[in-house]
Amino acid sequence: MRRSVAAFPRLIPSSLLIAVALSACAVEPQGPTAPIAPAQITPAPALDASASRQVVVDFIEAYRASPTQGVGPLAGLVAGEDLGSWVRWLDVQHREFDGDISATSNVRDVEFIGSVEARRATGSQVGLSASVTFTYEPVDEDAIELVRVLDGPVTLVRTAPASYRVLDLLRNGVPMSDSIERFRNQVQTHDGVTVRLDSMFMFPPNWQFNIVVENASGRNILLDPEASALFAEQGGELERFDGVITASLLAIPAGGTVDGLMVYPAQEVAQGRVLSLVYGTGRRALRFAFPLDGLVTVVPPPPPTDEETVEASPS
Repeated sequence: MRRSVAAFPRLIPSSLLIAVALSACAVEPQGPTAPIAPAQITPAPALDASASRQVVVDFIEAYRASPTQGVGPLAGLVAGEDLGSWVRWLDVQHREFDGDISATSNVRDVEFIGSVEARRATGSQVGLSASVTFTYEPVDEDAIELVRVLDGPVTLVRTAPASYRVLDLLRNGVPMSDSIERFRNQVQTHDGVTVRLDSMFMFPPNWQFNIVVENASGRNILLDPEASALFAEQGGELERFDGVITASLLAIPAGGTVDGLMVYPAQEVAQGRVLSLVYGTGRRALRFAFPLDGLVTVVPPPPPTDEETVEASPS
């Protein structure tokens, strides 16, 4: 089945994947931790504890199976706009992969920590030590293995008695919510073509921009790949970063609406960075520019490392 989680030839070149994979040996699991104060944790009925643990186990299995079974089961196990956005664009990544994916999971420990009470919600926290390994097999290219290390606390919200959904978890030592930036009103329209910058994922080692393009211009449009990229202002000049754009954004028929991704090396800061998309060439070119100043206020720190580095691709 031709699907992907995070790395696919049209999104991330195989040469880059191979280089990353060679330096992507998994560190030894450090085990779950609890970042919230003990005073916030209260005893919970055994049914809630069991339900919380089971949801975390189901989440890992749904993530592992998402390339072949779709993201529907995963979507039913998450809560909140951040993880909801992650699942949606994970589905786009699956559709854009030209090859096969298999995956295995290794769940070492799932430990209920306690219930968490807030003013408007009740939840729980579960300590997790697990990893998911995806094997990507691009057409006519060598297979590549990438590992997602999910050691750490998982925060869940209760949706009904003894019913929970995952609200946040750690990926390579960093909360996933810290690496997800959702945008509002980042929409530009020129001559019937509308580009919406929906969100971006800052999972090392990449920045992934999630984009929706609607073509109501009445004509087919083609992306100018040289003019469409992430740029940085350096001394009054623009520096262009090499990245990869999904095939879905390259050619959009009249009346079509597509979801697509633009992926570039992670940046230390967002200041001075501009994401540019250009459809057409010459005088009729439609130019869309999204300055990141003010949009991305916090860039998450790189994941903690030991002697070796664990690869963490966009999703």
